[in-house]
Amino acid sequence: MNKHKGMATLTVVTGILLTVGLFSIAVVGSGFSDIKKTQNYVTDASQRASAQAGLDCAAAIYEQKELNPKAAGFSAAEFSECEIAGVTITIQSVGDYWELASSSRYAISKAIIREHEGSVSSFKTSGGLVIDGGNAWTPAKGDLIETKDGVDYYECTAIVAGGDVTIDVGNSNAEFTSELTSAATETQEKCATNYSTHVPAKSDPITNAFENDILHNQPNIDVFEDTFKKPKDKWQEVKDGFEIKLTTGSAISNSEVVKNCGTTIKEYIDKGKTKIWVEGDCLLSGMSGAGSEASPPMVVIKNGIAGSNGGFTFNGTIFQFTVDYPAQSIADSWGAYKNTDGTGHILCKDGAMSLLCAQLLNEFKDDMSLWGATPFFFNGSYESKGAYLVDVPDSKSIVRGAFKPGYLDDDESSGGGSTGGTPKLVKGSFHDF
Repeated sequence: MNKHKGMATLTVVTGILLTVGLFSIAVVGSGFSDIKKTQNYVTDASQRASAQAGLDCAAAIYEQKELNPKAAGFSAAEFSECEIAGVTITIQSVGDYWELASSSRYAISKAIIREHEGSVSSFKTSGGLVIDGGNAWTPAKGDLIETKDGVDYYECTAIVAGGDVTIDVGNSNAEFTSELTSAATETQEKCATNYSTHVPAKSDPITNAFENDILHNQPNIDVFEDTFKKPKDKWQEVKDGFEIKLTTGSAISNSEVVKNCGTTIKEYIDKGKTKIWVEGDCLLSGMSGAGSEASPPMVVIKNGIAGSNGGFTFNGTIFQFTVDYPAQSIADSWGAYKNTDGTGHILCKDGAMSLLCAQLLNEFKDDMSLWGATPFFFNGSYESKGAYLVDVPDSKSIVRGAFKPGYLDDDESSGGGSTGGTPKLVKGSFHDF
């Protein structure tokens, strides 16, 4: 245990020194003539780095010691070894959860601890996400922050990502919005201040500069465990609980089966089946129109790519993950291959994903590494009352067009539910202020 505690403390020191050092070099080399402004930038970077490192340390100690804020005698003193370099660690009860905070003067980093693990959102991925075009997202509704003038304001979460998030609305009149859709009740529901991202039409691409409804580069995201309350290596146990199990294989060698994947899934959902497991690639298009808010289905796609082109509606949750699945297999499923004429150019094979492959080819060109890192690509009009979840390491999903995912406030729609017991750190809840 002392070794783990020492490593947590070392994380604080190393994180602060590395971040401040790199930032200082960037500032000095930028040509700023205003010394005071330069000092302010360095000071701000130092405080933010200290706060974040302190939170990382406190989170590590919380998990290593298996702490419980409900236990008698529990206090912030448990994290005293993280309070170096001017860092202060606090923990306070906020309704049905606890807020773990690390502050360094004006900078604060926070995380949430609650009795049910995971964080809900409209789109959740262990990798990154690129959004091209105008989109209207319905975020997941979190805790009530305040009620004012007949309006309930909530903490909202639209996207949780382990990597970078980029939004590019392009040169059209489209815009990106993330806002709750109020039900027809006496009290309106809206996202609280700083929890509703808006990107105006005809804006430059934005990466990682959003409000708190879009969380990027979140540490240690485990989408599988957050969703099913089991570690990923127990996926067979989860599969055993599904009613329908399909095998589609490769979009190239089993083209017709993969083309009909969505249609087959819809047929089962129309018959009342709500838990469908797919092994292999899946063209989602034929699934359009399936599901209902009253009985939202869960569709799992293991070790395969997924995509769709054109109009698509769905009332349910789609979860996509891989286990020991190489990037080359993902590239192969799209049908991308190098021309043998000596030029090294990438071409697309005929298959279930050939249309999507041709669209990706315009963007990826001859970079095979990009093909192998893209498990999900959608182009068209997507509207869903359920979430889309991706657990593929080092990946980058791409959505293009009018992509409008939502969130069903229903435990069955996400395969989850409250676990009770010892409160856990919510892995997708780390914020900087």
